[in-house]
Amino acid sequence: MRNIYITFLFLIFCSMAHAQEQAKYRVTYDCDAQVVTGKTNTYRWTLDIGETTAIFYNNNYRLYSIELAKVKAQGGDNVMIDQLPVISGKYFPKNDLQIVVGSTDKGEYIYYKQVLNSGLKYVDALPVIEWQLTDSTKTICEYECKQAVGSVYGRTWTVWYSIELPLNYGPYILNGLPGLIMAARDSDGLFDFKAVGVENAPENALVSVYKEDSYQKCTRKRFLQLRSESEGINKDQLVDRILSQTTSGEKVIVYTVSGTDAKVDNEVEVPKYNHLDKE
Repeated sequence: MRNIYITFLFLIFCSMAHAQEQAKYRVTYDCDAQVVTGKTNTYRWTLDIGETTAIFYNNNYRLYSIELAKVKAQGGDNVMIDQLPVISGKYFPKNDLQIVVGSTDKGEYIYYKQVLNSGLKYVDALPVIEWQLTDSTKTICEYECKQAVGSVYGRTWTVWYSIELPLNYGPYILNGLPGLIMAARDSDGLFDFKAVGVENAPENALVSVYKEDSYQKCTRKRFLQLRSESEGINKDQLVDRILSQTTSGEKVIVYTVSGTDAKVDNEVEVPKYNHLDKE
């Protein structure tokens, strides 16, 4: 019995140690992302790479959440609500997406995203991308890069990778090349990633998910269904959905799809987005 207990503790320790893996490298990407209105926002993404895993996240969202929680703790809900537009503007644009990618032998990734006010996560097999290599080359961040083209989840990506950096990672879940992916652009021109910095990670940087305990587990199929259902719902459905969930302090912006006065036709919907994965 004692041996079983020790083994159990060892497994817990290994799991915790894996979750708190030290980051070795930090890659910073700027991504020009087009929203459905045609406007383009530039998001700054971080890819922290450890020995066996990496995490892709938007640091603006983390900083925003930390400051919002601090204001709430000091002044309460009313002060937080008053300061929300200022804090939100300070860290604009932000995105709550987080993706943990395992090494190639592990073969999986964990996707973290909010749908309205609910934090959801799913584990899925890391897609095997059939890359077509070309002879084109160019320099990014002083690294010589080669071109490749491949498709994943309904989008075709043209990427640039550097064999000078033998790391099997890239932005989003792009992977499987003999070098770090330094730039990636989808064929629709909606997303355009470009590395703007590659460095050793800070000593205190861990490959860890921000507020992991706040996410509920589901399947990828269920996540896509909930994401689809949350877009395009009418105003009454939106209010009911929000009231049924725990308030996060994040203001939900609505707009009129038809472009007419929402007070007249009441056709108010949650904004639809261009997603990195189309299917």
